[in-house]
Amino acid sequence: MKRYFYFFVLLLMPTINQPVSAQDDQSEPQRGSVLPGFIINLSGDTVKGYLLNINLWMNQHMTFFYTSPDDPDHRVKYRPKEIKAYRVGNRFYESMKYPFSYSLYPYNFILRNVDGPIKHYIWYYNENRAKLMSPDVSVEELGKAFVYEENELWKDEFARKGDGELTPFDFKFLMKFAKNMAAFVEDDPSLSQKIKDKVKGYQSVDIERIVREYNEDVLRK
Repeated sequence: MKRYFYFFVLLLMPTINQPVSAQDDQSEPQRGSVLPGFIINLSGDTVKGYLLNINLWMNQHMTFFYTSPDDPDHRVKYRPKEIKAYRVGNRFYESMKYPFSYSLYPYNFILRNVDGPIKHYIWYYNENRAKLMSPDVSVEELGKAFVYEENELWKDEFARKGDGELTPFDFKFLMKFAKNMAAFVEDDPSLSQKIKDKVKGYQSVDIERIVREYNEDVLRK
């Protein structure tokens, strides 16, 4: 089944490769575009080149590195256990061992959405993902997995403070968000108090904003 799945991926890849293009650092890269970036290998060395932006879902499971954007025949595929991180366009992915939603593998790449004293991560998934591992999966179902709209994906959010453990903003955390998040940023008393007081803009839907404000406060000191 696994061989069949990746055979389908490789059949699809030539159809989605597009010429490398310059993009604003804040713009979202096009699916299937080959963009400047780099990989960080297991020795910690940064190797610059070009990478294929497949889509927000598949980027979490593999990446393709190009020495030249016009030479797909010599591209190299990397899995999460084979490199530490990579960047394609403005998207930066780290390899992590964690039981992410709807992933069948212990190691995955996860998008680092915000860098700083607190790093903010987003994991994307499709609730139909498990169907791809079924012996009865059809080519039609596989095809749908590659053409879905990225804004229709579900997502889980995580954060890592300093060198600490990855903190999931899961149901348990969100049920007592004001208490848990205030404690998470307690070394920033002003921000922590806003969260405790449930000020508008500092609630469970504002996690990224809170992380960015914390980082700004810490770096300002």
